Amino acid sequence: MSTHSVIQPNAEQIRQSVNAVIGNITTNTDKANAVFTARSELKDGLLAKINIRDFQLIIDEPNSLGGTDLGPNPVEVVLGALGACQEIVVKAYASVLGIEVSSVKVEAQGHLDLRGFFNQADVRPGFKEVKFNTIIETEETDAEKLKSLQFFAENRCPVLDIIQNAVATSGSIAFKKPKVAA
Repeated sequence: MSTHSVIQPNAEQIRQSVNAVIGNITTNTDKANAVFTARSELKDGLLAKINIRDFQLIIDEPNSLGGTDLGPNPVEVVLGALGACQEIVVKAYASVLGIEVSSVKVEAQGHLDLRGFFNQADVRPGFKEVKFNTIIETEETDAEKLKSLQFFAENRCPVLDIIQNAVATSGSIAFKKPKVAA
């Protein structure tokens, strides 16, 4: 569990942080290449414990799919990541554009044909469609600023990009014997 402080940055602090990163990667493009890592291990039944930096998440399946319903399932986490990413992109770019945002909310839905996951039909096991609505509460009336903010939300959200576009992916599956207790 993380022990990070919960002091929330204001719009000016966000703007300064975003501009500092932009300035840093503009002058030193090597710093633009970031690597993010997650580690996961199946613990009991279908419950997985995921470690990301100093954070631990629990991912499970609902009872109806054989899990214990102690956490969201992987595809729900993808939808949550899309929502959070949209909200972060909106708040970060709004801060840079000088737009005061009082609220950002996202509802995301993923449509999945379970026959693909359960190998019952030749359909993809992942989402066949994702729909989302991003609602931004603001008093801003400058149409150009709002148009820019909409552009950034639609075109600079990393999770939306991952969902919309194929990503080069590689991996391996290895089998090994379990360790025998002495």
